[in-house]
Amino acid sequence: MFNTNTEILILAGGLLLVIILVAALVLMQAFDKNRKHVKNKLNEFQSRFGDKAAQMTKTKSIRLNQEQTGLGAKLSELLPNKEQLQIRLRRAGMAVDLAKYALTCGGITIGTLVFLLILQLGPLLAILGAIILGLGLPHAFVGIKIGKRQTAFTNQFPEAIDLMVRGLKSGLPVNETIANVAKELPAPTGVEFQRITDAMRLGKTLEVALWETADRLDTPDFKFFVISLVVQKETGGNLGETLENLSTILRSRQAMKLKVRALSSEAKASAWIVGCLPFIMEGLILVLNNEYAMGLFNNPQGQIAAVAGLIWMGIGIAAMAKIVNFEV
Repeated sequence: MFNTNTEILILAGGLLLVIILVAALVLMQAFDKNRKHVKNKLNEFQSRFGDKAAQMTKTKSIRLNQEQTGLGAKLSELLPNKEQLQIRLRRAGMAVDLAKYALTCGGITIGTLVFLLILQLGPLLAILGAIILGLGLPHAFVGIKIGKRQTAFTNQFPEAIDLMVRGLKSGLPVNETIANVAKELPAPTGVEFQRITDAMRLGKTLEVALWETADRLDTPDFKFFVISLVVQKETGGNLGETLENLSTILRSRQAMKLKVRALSSEAKASAWIVGCLPFIMEGLILVLNNEYAMGLFNNPQGQIAAVAGLIWMGIGIAAMAKIVNFEV
């Protein structure tokens, strides 16, 4: 009788979980509609004007793959989406190749596996947890670096456009105004504009250098800037006035984002506290009474409850992140 009730509860919980997953996916799709629309428009312009730059970036990626040798290169062959990982590392501004990244993932995986086995966790759960942390922690760290770098660039970018506008109004060509921005502004904006200047000195056209930087940065603000320059070159017009209007729009977007962040800060803090509390309590119980806490991992029903709880929390965190993170 007890086993029958348990099976019914597990089946009901599974059905409820499937319904929640479907509802969460529908909700996330609705919030992503506007962001995808903007991204598709930018990609259409990029496919129209930036095919040459994309081809050159792809060739560079192939050359980097050929240069890797040693143990790190062998481990990097096991990594999924190697080209995407290279793009992420360049986007983060990290002087790390795939070989070092793979060695880092391998070291974290082995260290986590040894630690979980010392805690007397089951071999299957220990291997699964080690793989998740070994791949997830470096990926999350690179993602944080990308976010910080993109935020810093976005904050500095209107000032860079203002410098270009003043240079254009004084009669300087576009190439010289870009070089002035590279000299005047700190990293990451100064570094990226210096790369554009260096690329043009090596013989690349302005459009190719700009689209390569747009692919590396992957920010809508810079893509708007590139599109403005390319369209103005084809159609003519006052470039200084166009960039001045773009600077005003970008500052308005930044102000709106800051307002959204301020309004959602309390909800984010509450979510962090509620989300971290179960893990903190489980860690304290593991330290104070290890035998009692391991019942959650050694008992099959406890394992089901733990997995269901993690999935439930993941759905809630993802839904809250989509709600407060929309395209301005």
